[in-house]
Amino acid sequence: MKVNTFMQSGGTEPSTLSELSRIHAWAETTDFLGAYAYATMSGAAAFDLHFGEDFWTGVPSRWLVGIDYGRTQPRALRHLVSKPNADVRVYDGAWVVTQTGYVPRRDFHAKSCFILNEGLSRYGMVVGSGNFSSNGLRTSIEAAASLQAKSVEEFEKSIKPAADSANALWSESVPASEILDEYEATWTDAATRQTQIDQEVPEIEIGGADVFWIEAGYVTLNRGPDKPGNQIDFPRGMSRYFGFDPPDDLDRNSVIGEITFAPPAGDQVTRNLRLGNNLMEKISLPIPETHGFDIYDGKVLVFRKLEGKFLMHALEPEDFEASFGDRLTAVRSMASGRRYGHIS
Repeated sequence: MKVNTFMQSGGTEPSTLSELSRIHAWAETTDFLGAYAYATMSGAAAFDLHFGEDFWTGVPSRWLVGIDYGRTQPRALRHLVSKPNADVRVYDGAWVVTQTGYVPRRDFHAKSCFILNEGLSRYGMVVGSGNFSSNGLRTSIEAAASLQAKSVEEFEKSIKPAADSANALWSESVPASEILDEYEATWTDAATRQTQIDQEVPEIEIGGADVFWIEAGYVTLNRGPDKPGNQIDFPRGMSRYFGFDPPDDLDRNSVIGEITFAPPAGDQVTRNLRLGNNLMEKISLPIPETHGFDIYDGKVLVFRKLEGKFLMHALEPEDFEASFGDRLTAVRSMASGRRYGHIS
């Protein structure tokens, strides 16, 4: 029996995600069960980036996720449901989805994963304090442990009791597909409560907000399949938040102006903002892993003007809601559903 305890600290291994990957490779997994209190798109993107599509096509996986208090993003659930060989369930979901604020009758707070191969007598478990978000899986400070049992006897003495309980919870939980439409339709946060959908280029006052934000959504892997992407589209007109006033007849692929970002780590970065072929404004953000961002997918990007540059943060949606939810004004939505606006 091998036990490895660690404090995930961000930027160095081991992390919860690296231990999941290591034990998966060792076990040659045939049965994967992940149980997490909540899931976000950043977690789904981080998992995809680390494991690759071969995991989904080659390994039967089961997922047990909570929607207590609306902390799980509907799009993260839908992402998991869409994967091949994945069976996703929501703990007490049929009841919780009908409750105001998704208040549970019993909190589902699990953060554990079981990685098993009975044929080879290899049994693994990774358990800790981190949820299925990019922060929880690899960058936040979290306490965690990984266990490896190399025989049926070791498994029965260590991992099996927890695995049996997790399997029982999974068996009695509702398939996510049965409640996902309802959850998606009723799920709200401060931004959705006041969103205005843009039908055309929005009227935005030039330099009219000292603090503004945008949901990154899914970020194309422009740097290769094994690296987090850093090129995103802004809606046309968002350049005004940065103080620019491009003409309406600006040619495609023209440079609108230069933006200097001050990220949490590393040097300042200056990038060209340009108008793309799709008439959206495109920019390459600071490289995530060298500038303190980890990943942009599923995060909310917050920009603050300061002395000719823009301080930048990438927040999990629930952290953004907690910090700025009561200060959002003129929230707008792109056709894709990604939202943006300024903060009063």
